[in-house]
Amino acid sequence: MNAEVSRQRSFAGWIDDHASAMETLDFRASVDDLEPLRDIVGGARVVALGESSHHVREFYQVRHRVLRFLVERCGFEVYALEAPFTQGQVLDAWVQGAGGSVEQVAADGIALSLGQCREMHEVLRWMRERNGAGAGPPLRCVGADLPGCAASPLPALEELAGYLRWAAPEALPVLQEAVGVVRRFDAPVVFAALGGYENLDRGQRDVLTGALSRLMADMQRLALVQRAHGYGAEHDTAMWHLRGAWYLDHLHRANAAEGFESASTFRDVYMAESVLRLVEGGARVVLAAHNWHIRRTPAMDERERLLLPAGVHLAAALGDGYRAIGVTSSLGRTTTLGEPTPRRPHGAWYDTPLPPPAEGSIEAAFPTDRLWTLADLRAARPYVRDAAAYQHTRMADYFLDLPVFEAFDAVACVSRTTGTDHVLQRAAD
Repeated sequence: MNAEVSRQRSFAGWIDDHASAMETLDFRASVDDLEPLRDIVGGARVVALGESSHHVREFYQVRHRVLRFLVERCGFEVYALEAPFTQGQVLDAWVQGAGGSVEQVAADGIALSLGQCREMHEVLRWMRERNGAGAGPPLRCVGADLPGCAASPLPALEELAGYLRWAAPEALPVLQEAVGVVRRFDAPVVFAALGGYENLDRGQRDVLTGALSRLMADMQRLALVQRAHGYGAEHDTAMWHLRGAWYLDHLHRANAAEGFESASTFRDVYMAESVLRLVEGGARVVLAAHNWHIRRTPAMDERERLLLPAGVHLAAALGDGYRAIGVTSSLGRTTTLGEPTPRRPHGAWYDTPLPPPAEGSIEAAFPTDRLWTLADLRAARPYVRDAAAYQHTRMADYFLDLPVFEAFDAVACVSRTTGTDHVLQRAAD
């Protein structure tokens, strides 16, 4: 077909003829219907799977079916979650055969209650079963995010302490300086930890930052020797716990001065570095995170400051080796995270209706008579006239401004969504 003629069609028309209509969300069903993903993924080292809101049942189902395809048909080996690197160690241990219940492991290893749903338990059980059966290379499930996903750095510092006790006990007094300050604002929930940090005086903040900086230098000075003695893996892991605590300290500082939107991009750079660390080790990685984090394009905050999501870093580092697949929905329900209240001081996830697709939103282009639809934006771009018109996509219960065709390589759109059992039970209570 002549390219100029084909450009006369709309993206909505292109979807009707070329996008893949999916008929199931059943995790255990055959993944033959996902074969079109091969062309989208190509030789990518990292495939990021998004979601327009957390705690949506169908988004877990889409991502987990895609994960199965990428593992079984394309050889991907690591599932990296928007979950704390430090606390997420229990996930990796469990899918490799460690003890404990899947419910407890998911609750302990995934922040913001995002592991507390049947769909997450199902995929973890599948990974464990696959590893136990020896069906291919061992699968890993890891967290890629900051401690508590931006709460307290204490868990990371406690892991570091275990390493320093035998590797560099002379550094323990400096670590204790940092821990002494952190205990003043330690809390497992982001809202509470951020508020506690803001109550510290400037001197206490400087003590923490200074101690973490000294620890970073000491650990770097020790690195070559530890690797030469055969402890490179242990040292690198301890260094990653410390790096998370160091970034989180800067996030807390920036939040107090700039606000959370700008400060939270310290999460993104750590998330991207965590994924690249896995890639450098030879793995092909599936990253599951919010659409905002995986987008390939930068954003601006309300003060016109440049924000760089994890996807921008990954695209810069990997080029064509990175794929971002946004996941969104047309109709139904979504979730929002409420602000703290006297009854719920740590906030809570709430079920809420979706507004209709807005004009200029990518959701408006998708049909609603299919269960879900997968569209390859890279394949569509040369053949549609209105790619630049799609400048909005869902984010929770509103629409976010972004150039969709530049931000994502593909989009999966679910016709109708619902909250997870965790959110719906909260609503019933």
